[in-house]
Amino acid sequence: MEEVICQDRSESRDDATSDLTAGSHLLQERSVGGDKGDHGRRIRSCLANVPNEVWQQIFSFAQTWREYQDAGDDGIPLPEAMEYRNLATICAVSRSWRQIAIGHRNLWTSLPTLVVRTMEDLPGWNLVRDGENSKRWIQLFLSRAGGSLPLACRITIYPIAWAQDQGAIRDAVKILTDQCHRWATVTLLIPLAAIAPLLSCIEGKLPMLSTLALDTTLGTAIPDSIDDYTLNLFLKAPKLRTAYIEWKFWDSYASIPNVKINLPWSQLERVSANVPGGSLYKDLIEAQPVDLKEFRYSASETSVSPTLPTPIILPNLEHFSVQSDDDEPSLIDHLDKLTLPALKYFSFERPGDVPPNVFDTKLISLIQRSGCSLEMLDLEPYNQPSSLYFDILALSPKLTAIKVGHPGIAELLRKLVLDPASPNPLLPVLQRLELRDYTSSRGPRARLDVNALMRVVRSRTLDLPQDSTGGEAGCVLKPLDTVVIISYDMRSLYDDLTLWESQELGNRFRKYGSPDPLAFPSALTPSRAESALRKFRALYYKSPSEAGFFAMAADMGRLLDELEALDVENTNTSILVVSSSTTATHRACGQRRGFLHQLNYYYASWKEVAFPDMPQGAREVIHAISTRAKHILDCWRPFILRDLAACPYVWEFDDWDVGGSPSTKMTRWHVRPGEEGTSWHGLISEGSSEADDR
Repeated sequence: MEEVICQDRSESRDDATSDLTAGSHLLQERSVGGDKGDHGRRIRSCLANVPNEVWQQIFSFAQTWREYQDAGDDGIPLPEAMEYRNLATICAVSRSWRQIAIGHRNLWTSLPTLVVRTMEDLPGWNLVRDGENSKRWIQLFLSRAGGSLPLACRITIYPIAWAQDQGAIRDAVKILTDQCHRWATVTLLIPLAAIAPLLSCIEGKLPMLSTLALDTTLGTAIPDSIDDYTLNLFLKAPKLRTAYIEWKFWDSYASIPNVKINLPWSQLERVSANVPGGSLYKDLIEAQPVDLKEFRYSASETSVSPTLPTPIILPNLEHFSVQSDDDEPSLIDHLDKLTLPALKYFSFERPGDVPPNVFDTKLISLIQRSGCSLEMLDLEPYNQPSSLYFDILALSPKLTAIKVGHPGIAELLRKLVLDPASPNPLLPVLQRLELRDYTSSRGPRARLDVNALMRVVRSRTLDLPQDSTGGEAGCVLKPLDTVVIISYDMRSLYDDLTLWESQELGNRFRKYGSPDPLAFPSALTPSRAESALRKFRALYYKSPSEAGFFAMAADMGRLLDELEALDVENTNTSILVVSSSTTATHRACGQRRGFLHQLNYYYASWKEVAFPDMPQGAREVIHAISTRAKHILDCWRPFILRDLAACPYVWEFDDWDVGGSPSTKMTRWHVRPGEEGTSWHGLISEGSSEADDR
């Protein structure tokens, strides 16, 4: 069975695996004499002297696959997944590689994910990984991992699959639960109804478990019979240090049960919990976990407040983040009893019934009592913050990131204009500023004062002397790198920022020979260009009809005609360029800058796009589009470099016509003419999160 599975998987159509297979076969051919010249002898000699331990380390790198997870500030990322198919490919290359890989048991301890789902669970997905197939893979890995090494496993059960075939799922999961005494890291994405039937057998049998991730968001409606739910499965886990709990109910909000999750709180070091209320927050704080370093908590219902009869010290807590819908003032009473000397990140959603000055007073007392120096602060003020807010900032000279909400932004921007000569500059090392409009859900979106914002930005970037120091202690002043603006009027912000650049950076544009951004032809707007790209990009995900394909190709052809006809020498191309650190490209439809990145990523870099029922002539059309796109970018290269050097900031805009909370992100641009390391590929396509979607 092992041989069949390995052979099947080595012939996978997955691009990464295929590339590894091809490269490995070439390497093996040369190592055994495929190249008869002196070059071949040198390669054979080199490879023959590589110790097995080095090959094993190389194989472990080939196995690693970092699954995309955007945990943000509110969650600890789930444990890393492993691409187990690469190990099958390695074993299929040669007898020696197979023996080396199989002989290294650690390579086989990160088990393949057990995934059970149906087409109804994921409409539109072409891949359904059945439990029987996963079961065979897991058995193979267990046979090669030996009987004692700690294991990492992942179980994903979708609700419809669970409802349809519980017996088969129980059999598949039993392969893993029989090994629960060896679990070191376990990730469980399963519906609530499946927890007891599948996992009740593991209680009290987890001596090696150090990391737990439990996510019930795949669940269905709350069972009618549940009034209270208590989870004790992981209470006896002496080595548990990290817990990630995502416990949500999607189908019913009428009668959410009281959820009580019991973990060995006193020994935990990292906790991330998103639960519908209950006593989790109270249980953790009252347990006084002295080794706790990170605590992120979010509740959609009323939480039970901690009661601390005596002061406690959490000496290692660096990250403390609390979000709750509870408006009761009692939720913050325990802050008076906490001392957190290591605190760096503080985020707390102030209860609605607590006046800002009362909350800020408690925070000031906490900072002074703890002697800590905050580096990131997020108080999410829904109302005008008190004057004490600026006292908090003054007590935190090491703050590198803050978030503030409307209407407290106007006063903040006024005070954030940096004077390098000031004896006590406010936030001298601020690098990230996030501005939010919390009033947008109750009326029209607010219009941000761009002039006030850019006075802050300019004072902390262009006007900041190099190697500057400030304050009585001579601290090094750091430039502002990122500004994030959320839920404001994006159309007005777009227009105001373009006008500001035209007026305030005119001399800079002339210095670098870059045209005025206001002179960009109105016919070729970023929205128009992005619309055409978005339609044709759908080929990656959905096969169109023959008429639909050629209609999209014609639209792309017209767009390329416009680009070729553009007087690029007299056009400021920076309006179409995205930052190399973009994080929002894949969801933006109205970006001010981002078009050229996508033109390069999706079109100029195309080699072949294969989809079912490809119309006759489609390959030739795709090749022609790719060739034209690459030619355009090659011709534009010197002008893009010119315009980026002239533009010190790069902006990204979410689509202002889509609901939700549109955002804008400014990233300080580090390109200078002639600067070493400035590369064409990096300017256009490096670092985009679209790679996860491709």
